[in-house]
Amino acid sequence: MKQKNGKIEIMRFIFSVIIILFHCHRSIGFHHLVIGQSRIPVLNRGYFGVEFFFVISGLLMAKSIHKKRKNQKLGLTKKVELGRQTIRYILKRYITIFSYHIMPFVALIVLKIITRDIYEGGAKNVLQYFFNSIPEFFFLQKFGFTYTNVDVIEWYISAMLIAMMILYPIIMKYYYMYTRVVGPLLSLYILGLLQYNYGTFADQDRWVMFGYGSVFRAIAEISLGACAFELSRYLSHRYLTRKDKYVLTAIEVLGFGVALFYSMSSYTSRYEIHVLIFLTLSVVLSFSGQTYGEAFWNQKWVYALGKISLPLYLCQLVGINVVCGFLGDFPKVAQTVLALAITLGMALLSIPVGDRIYRWIVDKRKATKYNKLNAPFEG
Repeated sequence: MKQKNGKIEIMRFIFSVIIILFHCHRSIGFHHLVIGQSRIPVLNRGYFGVEFFFVISGLLMAKSIHKKRKNQKLGLTKKVELGRQTIRYILKRYITIFSYHIMPFVALIVLKIITRDIYEGGAKNVLQYFFNSIPEFFFLQKFGFTYTNVDVIEWYISAMLIAMMILYPIIMKYYYMYTRVVGPLLSLYILGLLQYNYGTFADQDRWVMFGYGSVFRAIAEISLGACAFELSRYLSHRYLTRKDKYVLTAIEVLGFGVALFYSMSSYTSRYEIHVLIFLTLSVVLSFSGQTYGEAFWNQKWVYALGKISLPLYLCQLVGINVVCGFLGDFPKVAQTVLALAITLGMALLSIPVGDRIYRWIVDKRKATKYNKLNAPFEG
């Protein structure tokens, strides 16, 4: 069993919850926290958790690439054609996410039918909606095929997969050049372009030149994550004193704290890049093994929270739409709590269903023999 990073797993869970609260903030209207006579605006930057997930995705991709390159160089594994390696990596990620996305996606369509959101024109409208939702069902919406918004938060999945498909073969072929030179420059350039022109890099529906801004955002932040892995790898080989490690631990905690505070706040979006740098630095330190606290966070209950993060993210609109559709008369705080509770319940139900779908897909792939005789020529 692979050793997970407990610090990252707990942050995955926390950021998932903050993203859900952010969407409650937008859909339910939970805009202020009332303390005494004060009304404090909250959660305007709750989307920032997506930045964390993009960075982590890039880091783990670079980690996988570095391991493959090392094993091939040492002769532990044979070299595989670059295109095939890319497809294998992306397909593995795709199948994992797809397995857990089916249940909430179907549930959201059923909800739309029950609330008559797509039933006003009768069965014809429903069938047309089903047909139009096919690109979204297969995570193709950020190529430009945005015909429906069944589970609108899955824009992140679509953008991430597109970005990884582009970046994986480049990083595999030019690992050191990309993670040390091209990646940091490209990341900052893209984020700067989005920030300068639009005041934020968090507008996922804006079309920028020849693609969605969310795809450019994914490319930039996944690249940043790849660079973060290389930096953490370098740092992990340095000899540090106990005092050095205490200082780095303090910086790590501060960086995560700043990111969490910003996510819960309503500060201006111009600080996105500042907070992203703090967050990335904390991720680097967490993966370097040069900070304290690993033993405390590397626990089974933390891993369990990390595992439920993806189902929570995918199921959040089920909870929010149920509350908005049937419990709209409740107070805003009560609606938010109920949305969280329903999302959690749906996520827990979707895990065994997703596990079974995943095993079925994997078993089907293994059972399908590769016909080398009739295979196309591979150069």
